[in-house]
Order: sequence, then C-alpha cells, then structure tokens
Amino acid sequence: MIMNIAWLTVRKWDDFCSTTTDALAHGLIERGHLLTVFNGDASEHHASKPWSHISLEQSSFPGRSGASLARSAVLWFQENPEESYDAIVVDWPLAPRTAGFLEKQGHRLVLMDRSPPADVSLLGKLQWRVWKKAWGLVKKGVIDQGTVVSDAHRTFVHNRRTIDYGLIHVIPAGVHLAQFSSQNKRYDGTLKMVYHGRLDKHRGVLALPMLARKLLNHGVKVDLTLVGEGDAYEVLKEISTSESSITVSPSMAREEISALLEVQHIGLLPMPDTPVWSLASPLKRSEYLASGLLVYGTDHAGHQLEQTSTDWFQLASMENFHNQALNWFNGMDENKLRIGSKAARLYAEAHCSWEKSVDRFERVLYNGE
Repeated sequence: MIMNIAWLTVRKWDDFCSTTTDALAHGLIERGHLLTVFNGDASEHHASKPWSHISLEQSSFPGRSGASLARSAVLWFQENPEESYDAIVVDWPLAPRTAGFLEKQGHRLVLMDRSPPADVSLLGKLQWRVWKKAWGLVKKGVIDQGTVVSDAHRTFVHNRRTIDYGLIHVIPAGVHLAQFSSQNKRYDGTLKMVYHGRLDKHRGVLALPMLARKLLNHGVKVDLTLVGEGDAYEVLKEISTSESSITVSPSMAREEISALLEVQHIGLLPMPDTPVWSLASPLKRSEYLASGLLVYGTDHAGHQLEQTSTDWFQLASMENFHNQALNWFNGMDENKLRIGSKAARLYAEAHCSWEKSVDRFERVLYNGE
C-alpha cells in the first residue's frame, strides 16, 4: 500500500546530523510512498529532492527554535485543513505543541526520537521536560507509536515513562553500503586510527591523543586522524602541532569521509558510558564497519553489537580503555587486519544497511510492527 506521509522535523538538511532523516526519507520515496517534509529550511534547499517540502518559520534564538517551528507547523495545518496524510512523523521536540491539534484533526502520529536531550546545561534540563511530555503523549494514545534507535533506548523510554514495549519500535542507524569501500586497505607497519564526528569534550575525544601517545611509547606505530568540529577542536589542534602522528581536520563532506575511511584500519568510538551515548546507535559505527575498519571503543550498550568477534570489534571499560588497547593493538599484523577488515564489511552487509532500517520504519508507519 502506498502511503502519503508527512514528517515534521527539527533537522536541517545542511546539518550533518540530518544523515538519518535523509536516509529514511529517501528510503520511503524509493518504496513508492509520497512524502512531505516540514522543517525550517528554505524551499530551494529541497528543490532537487524527491519529496515535497514545506518551509516553516523557525527562530534562531537558543531555546526557541523548536517552539517556534511547532507553532508554525500548527498554523500551516490550520490554514490547510484539506491536506490529509496516512501518517505524520513528529520529532520529539515538536510533539508537545503539535500532537494534540493534529490528533484532533484526525491524523495518525508517529513519534521520532533519535536521541534524548544531550545538552547538560539549563537548556538541556528544559529539553528533558519536553522529551517527557512527548513520550507522555504516546502513553496517552495521542501519538500512536514511538521510535527509538536501540534496544537500550527502548528500555530507557519504557522505564522512564512506563510505556508498553509494543508502542516503542527500534530503528537503528544504518549505512549506505555503496558509498563505502573496504578495498583499498594498505599496511606499511603503521596502524591508521580514525574518529569522525563532533569533537566535543563530553564525547571522550580528548582520550584519543593519549591513546596514540601510549601506543607509540610501547612501540606500536600508529597515526591518529580526528575529523570534526566542537569545543575540543582547538585543544586537539594544538596537540597535533607537536605530535606528527596526530592529524586534526575540520568537518568534511560525506564523500570525503568515505574516501578517508577507505584507507584507515581502525575506527574509534570513545564516547563514555553516560545516558546519552549508552542509548545511542552511532552512525560512525556502521560507517566504520562498511569501510572494513576494525572497531575499538568504550564498552556500553550504545556501542555493543551482537554476533561480532573481538578479533575485529573490541570494546573496553573506560577505566581500562588505554591498557586493553595495548594488548589488542600489539597483536595486530597485516594478516589479522586483512581478515578483520573482510569480516567487518561482511557484518555491515548483513546487519547495517539502511534497507533494514527502512523496513522497520515502514512497518511502524503501516501501523506498528
């Protein structure tokens, strides 16, 4: 059955964090569904996209962007009561101010939660109130279903809001397999490690130069590449000026990231065991695997995967992050890297494609799994 779907999202398409939204949107279109995206982008930014787009007014003032976008969305639906959708997807920051009105109009709603609030400031505390209200609407039946990114995220929502597990559906982050390759791996005696994403202190990235230095001090030849922007960027850049084995670069386009990962050996996941990261399904994890990278990271639910092997997917406690790396990296040679790279790519092909995520999303939109 072809569906007519609307998506009210806080994501903007020039934001790297819109990768999931973009992938799921394209997946729905490829399956023949009709989709209209409502967000704060100017309409010309979506002129070449395969979906329809409604541009909503959005404040740039911190703490007001979600509320203003939600108010603009409600106004649009008030002015266009003839528009009918089989399902409306609503990002959680917009739900408390839009769901009641849309439900009364007869629309069926699905809540999209790609992450609870990550900000630890006063603004973050206010966002938690919005998040709780959004999931409370699922509990009350105003919103029909809710989606999360991982089993741990699902359990967290259930425990915090006592919502039936049957109303919470897991749609993990995936990867466009064709955009990443594992074919050009070369080994000259130096292990190439990489992290890409936000370079924020609360993501544990400052532990990575220390990891590289400890490995070098113990005779393990490594190069570390860090790519992104954030509040740790300047500190990391300064470290790299005195350490030739460390390269720090600003954010890259997705095509550049693909080319970079293709020639790396090990992808790093330093995010600590805090509520935000332990509930996550990080995009970079799937991209590492699709690129044939072995993975090393901190051990918590947000990083764990079933059916992996410690030969190519190694997680360590935060307390033992550096010491366990010494044991694992010391045992690496060209043969282990080659075998591990092939296994990582095969795992990505079997478990991590966006096709599988779109399958799940489509079933929820049809009326739950």
